[in-house]
Amino acid sequence: MAERIDLEVPATLNALSTVRLVLGGLGARLDFSLDDLEDIYLATDQLLRTALDADALDRLSVKVLLDGGVLRFTAGTFKSAKLRADVTMHAEDCLDLCMLLRSTVDDVVLEDEGGAYRIVLVKRRRSGPA
Repeated sequence: MAERIDLEVPATLNALSTVRLVLGGLGARLDFSLDDLEDIYLATDQLLRTALDADALDRLSVKVLLDGGVLRFTAGTFKSAKLRADVTMHAEDCLDLCMLLRSTVDDVVLEDEGGAYRIVLVKRRRSGPA
C-alpha cells in the first residue's frame, strides 16, 4: 500500500531539518539501509539548498511517496532556469548538483506544470544486506 506525505515548510535553511526528519522516518520504515538514507539526505538537502538560492520562494512544498521499495521525493514548483539546468542529467557538462544527484539517487524527473516545474528524486531500496 502506497503512503504519501505532503509537507509545506517556510523557504528557509532552518526548515530543511524538518524535511530530513520526515525522510528519515519514512526511509527507516521502508528498511532503507543507512547508506541509502544518507544518499537520500544528501540529495534532498543539496537540491533544496540550491533551490532556495536559485528561486525566490516564500514556501517550499515537498511530497514523499512510498510505494513498495521505492521512495519518490517531489519538490517544487520552481521557475528558475538555472536550477533546471543544474539538475538535468546529461552526458556532458554534468557538474556539481547534477553529479551529486547522479551518484545518490536512481532517477531525477522534471514534471512541467504551466511555466513552472517540480523535481522528483527517485530512490529504490537495494535488495539484500546493506
